[in-house]
Amino acid sequence: MAEQTQIFSGIEGKLQACIHCGLCLEFCPTYLETHEEMSSPRGRIHLMKAVDEGTLAISDPLLREHEFSCLVCRSCETACPSGVEFSVLMEHTRDAIVKNAPNNFFRRFIYTKLLGSKQLTNVLQFFLAVAAKTRIISLLGKTFSRSRGILSSVRLLPENIPFPHARAQMYPAIGKKIGTVGLLIGCIGDVFTKEVNNATIKVLTRLGYDVHTLPEIGCCGALAAHAGYLDRSKALAREVLSAIEHSEISYFISNIAGCGAMMKDYANILGSSEISNVMKIKDISEFLFEHHYDDLKAFGLRFEEPTRIPYHAPCHLYHGQKIIDTPARLLSLIENATVTLLEENDICCGSAGTYNVERPEMAESLLERKLNIIGKNGSEIVATANAGCLMQLRSGLLTHRNHTQASHFIEVMASLMP
Repeated sequence: MAEQTQIFSGIEGKLQACIHCGLCLEFCPTYLETHEEMSSPRGRIHLMKAVDEGTLAISDPLLREHEFSCLVCRSCETACPSGVEFSVLMEHTRDAIVKNAPNNFFRRFIYTKLLGSKQLTNVLQFFLAVAAKTRIISLLGKTFSRSRGILSSVRLLPENIPFPHARAQMYPAIGKKIGTVGLLIGCIGDVFTKEVNNATIKVLTRLGYDVHTLPEIGCCGALAAHAGYLDRSKALAREVLSAIEHSEISYFISNIAGCGAMMKDYANILGSSEISNVMKIKDISEFLFEHHYDDLKAFGLRFEEPTRIPYHAPCHLYHGQKIIDTPARLLSLIENATVTLLEENDICCGSAGTYNVERPEMAESLLERKLNIIGKNGSEIVATANAGCLMQLRSGLLTHRNHTQASHFIEVMASLMP
C-alpha cells in the first residue's frame, strides 16, 4: 500500500463532490479523442482519490501520465451537475506530483524563473527576434522535424517577433477623456501577440480612456499553476494583487482569457475571501459589452464586402469566466459581417497554455479536429479571444495552407476603426 499524502488537506470536500455520474465524459477533449476512462475527468478523479486513500503512490508513472494529459480546459466544470472544482483539484495534484518527482531543471527554470521576470523575458525575446529575422526559426523547424515537441514550438512562433522595447506607460485618450483603465499586457503578450495589445489600446483610447500598461505587473501565475508549481503561482498572484491594491484605476483589462480567469479566481487560489480587487478585472469583451455596446455601434464599423466570421471560444473565457459568446455579439455590430459560433465551440483547440508544447500529439489531434470544422465553414476570418488560441489556430491554418485568417476579435474591430 502506498503512503497516504496530504495533497487535498483543507479541500477534501472538493474531491468528494464528484459522484462519478459520467456526464463530463462527452465534454472532455482528451476523452473524445481516446475514449479511455483514465483520460476523462471521472477517471482522473478516481486516481486522485486512490492517492488520497494511500492505494496509489504519488510517484506512480500512471498517475503522472493521466493527470498531465489533461488540458485543464474546465469543460467538465461546465458540464458537472455537482459543481466539482476540477481545476483546483488538478492544480493541487500536479503540484504534489512535481514536488515528489526528480528535478527537471529546464522545466523548473521556465515556470519558476523565466515567467514573471521581465529581464529574462527580454533576453528570450531578443534571441527569438534575431532568429526570426535571420530565418533560423525556419531552419530549426527543418532540423528538428522529427521532434514533435520542438517542431510544435517552432511552428507556434510568429514570423515577425519584435525586439524588446519599453512600451509607453500610458496611452492618452483620443478626444474627450471619460476614464482610466489598465491593460494587463501579459508576461509574454508583447513577445508573441503584440498586435493584440496594440489593437486593444486603439479601441480603448478611441472610446475615451487613458490606457496604462502597468509595467509593474508581471505574470499572473496561470502557467505555473497548470504546470504543477503552485507555490510560484501563489507568489506571482500576490505580486499582482500588491501592484493593484492601492490603484485608482477603474478597471484592469485583459485580452488573454487564461490570465483573466486566473486573476478572477485569486480569492479561491489564495484562500481568502477578502480580495476585492478582482472585481476590477474584466476581459476586454466583457468590458466593451457592459459599458460601450452602443458606442461601438455608433462607430459604424463595416466591411466593404460580405464577410463570414465563425467565432472560436477560448476555454478559459467560456468555462473559466462563463463568457460564452460576448465577443461574437460584439463582432455582430460590424455591417456586412455574418458571425456564427463554431461547431463544438465548448471543446478545446489544443493550445491550453503550454500544453501544445508539452503534449504535442494530443494538441495536434485537437487542432486537427478544430481545423476540420473551420474548413467546413469556408470563411474568410476565424475569430477568437485569447492569445494562445490565436497562435494555435494560426499555426494550424498555415501548416494546412488554409487561407482563412485567424484574428483576435479585438484586432478585427480595431482594424475597422478610423
